[in-house]
Amino acid sequence: MSDNQTEYLMKAASLLASRYKDSQEYQDLYQEGFLAGWEALSEGADMPIAIGEMRSAMRDYMNISMSPVSVPKSGEVRAFLKRLKSADGSDPQGSTEMALWAALTGSTEGIQPNTLGTDRGAEEELIEKDLYDQALFVAWLYLEPEEYLVIHLIFVEGYNQEEVAEELELGQASVSRYLRKGLAKLKKALDESLEID
Repeated sequence: MSDNQTEYLMKAASLLASRYKDSQEYQDLYQEGFLAGWEALSEGADMPIAIGEMRSAMRDYMNISMSPVSVPKSGEVRAFLKRLKSADGSDPQGSTEMALWAALTGSTEGIQPNTLGTDRGAEEELIEKDLYDQALFVAWLYLEPEEYLVIHLIFVEGYNQEEVAEELELGQASVSRYLRKGLAKLKKALDESLEID
């Protein structure tokens, strides 16, 4: 696997993991996704398949790690769960409550807020800016000016199609046609670039 592919996988894993908006699980999601993508590429898969494997691995990780645990049916456990549901809450006391707390939270330590993922650092900002700049460059290369403007106004500026039609003094059908053609061209360009990698 080339350095470019590795770098691309790292960026993709970072972006995919941050989409879960779970700072507690960010690093594990990143690692699960990157390893799944790396394994797929090393087995001869192409980049879109590797990205799909990354998404599947992250989804599976979240589904497994966040699935409910089986809670033992003892009076002490029921009393602790009842205290947890009350407005006051409760700290675990005793070995049974500590074990239940560890099973429910996935950790014997307290939950630390914002350890990673939600607070974006300079590296994440640079990666996103770099990807945005690359997308703009590709858009200018492959799109007609009208297609570019329509796509930019809709996806970057947040306009709807009616507002774009009014802004550019075009008919609704023209805006829809420019959008459809532009997206098809960008998809084709992306598919071709992934085949090269």
